[in-house]
Amino acid sequence: MPDYSDTILPPLLSRKSPFLSDGNDLVLPDNTGHSLCNVPGTVSKLLNGPELSAPALNQEILDKFEGRYRNVILLLVDALGYDHLQRLMAAGKAGFWKENLNRASLFPLTSICPSTTASALTTLWTGTEPAQHGYIGYEMWLKRYSMVVNTILHMPASYFGDAGSLTKSGFVPESFLGLKPLGVQFAERGIESHAFLPYSIGGSGLSRMHLEKASVHGYVAESDMWANLRDLLNTPARGARFLYVYWSTLDSLIHRYGPDDARVNNQFSDLSRSLEVNLLGGLEKSVREKTLLLLTADHGAIATPVHEKYNLSKHPDFLRMLQMLPTCEARLPFLFIKPGLEAEVRAYFANSWPGQFTLLSIEEALSMRLFGAGEEHPELRDRLGDLIVVSRGDAYLWWPDKPNVMQARHGGLHRLEMLIPLYALPLG
Repeated sequence: MPDYSDTILPPLLSRKSPFLSDGNDLVLPDNTGHSLCNVPGTVSKLLNGPELSAPALNQEILDKFEGRYRNVILLLVDALGYDHLQRLMAAGKAGFWKENLNRASLFPLTSICPSTTASALTTLWTGTEPAQHGYIGYEMWLKRYSMVVNTILHMPASYFGDAGSLTKSGFVPESFLGLKPLGVQFAERGIESHAFLPYSIGGSGLSRMHLEKASVHGYVAESDMWANLRDLLNTPARGARFLYVYWSTLDSLIHRYGPDDARVNNQFSDLSRSLEVNLLGGLEKSVREKTLLLLTADHGAIATPVHEKYNLSKHPDFLRMLQMLPTCEARLPFLFIKPGLEAEVRAYFANSWPGQFTLLSIEEALSMRLFGAGEEHPELRDRLGDLIVVSRGDAYLWWPDKPNVMQARHGGLHRLEMLIPLYALPLG
C-alpha cells in the first residue's frame, strides 16, 4: 500500500515546544508543508491557479500525484482522523479506499489549531492560517460586537434556536473576514468553483462567508450528492473546475456515539459504496482521465466520556476568577481572567485537575506558532484571552448551560484530533 506515514509521520510527531515538552500525545500544526492549510494552495497549483498565502504541500507529497487536471474533487469528511481511516480500512469499512491504494497515495497531515470545523473551513476557503484569518474556535469573543458568538451558527453563543441573528448587530458574513475567498481568486483565473453541501446549510452565514463566486449545490443524502457531482462533471466546461464536497454526517455521529461506534463505521462504509456506484459508476472515461479525487478532513476526534469533574458549574470558585465563561472549544478553552488572578487560576488547575491540562500564555502560544505563521490578524489577541488551556488525554472543560451528552470531541492537540488523511486518487 502506498501509505507514506513511515516517512512523514516521524517529523510530524517530533515537533515539540518547550511549553508542551511533556506532551507525548500532542501534535502541533505542521509548518513545513504537511498541513491542512497547504491543501488549498495545492488545489490551486494543480489547476494552474494563483499562489495563495499558505503555499502548496511539500514537494515530497506533490511528486506522488502532481499533474495537470481539469477537475479536482476535494471530499472533506468532517472528523475523519488519519488513524480512524486506517482503522476503517483494516476493519473492512473502507473497501473502496483500501482497494484503490495500489494506484493512490495516502499521506498524514496535521489539522490547524484549533482543530475545529469553523476555523478549518475558513482556512480552506481563504488559503490562510488561523492567525491570519482570525476565525478562532467554535465560540469566539468579538470585542466589536461586545459578545461571544457561535462561529458556525452566527448567533450569540448563549442563544438557542436563533441561527443567523448576529446580523441584527450589523454582522455581514460576506465581508467579515476582510479576505478574498478562494472562489473569487479562482474566478479571476477562469477556474470554476462548486460546493456540494447539505441543503440545510447551503445558504447559511458560514457558507455565505466562504463561498462567494462558488456555485452551491445542496443535497439531501449521499446518493444525490454523488449523482449531482457526476452529472456536473459529465457536462463540458470551458475551463478547470474545483469541486468541493462537504460531508458532515460522520462528525455528528462521532459526537453522539463516539469515534469507534459501529454506527459511525457503517455510515462511512455507506458513503464509500455510494461514491463508487453513484459517482464513478456513471462518470465518462474522458472525464475520469482529467480528474483527481482528494479525500481529507478538517480534524479528527477523540473519545471523551462524560465526567462531572469537568463541568464548570461544579467549580464556582474557579468561575469567580474569570471575567466571562471560557470560549473556543471544550478541548482548547480560552480563559479571560480577572486582573491579578492568573496565579490563582494556575493553582486551581494544579489542585483540581492535576496533570490533565497544560496552560499556555498568549505569548507562549504565538511564539510556537500554534495558530500558524501568517500575518497576525489585528484582533487575534483580543479573541485569545489571557490563557489557553491545552487538554491532555480525554480531558475537557464543559460550560454550556445544557446537559453534557457528547461522547467525543475535537478542537485540541491530541494526535487523534490533529492527524488527518490526504488520500489522492487520479480517476483515470
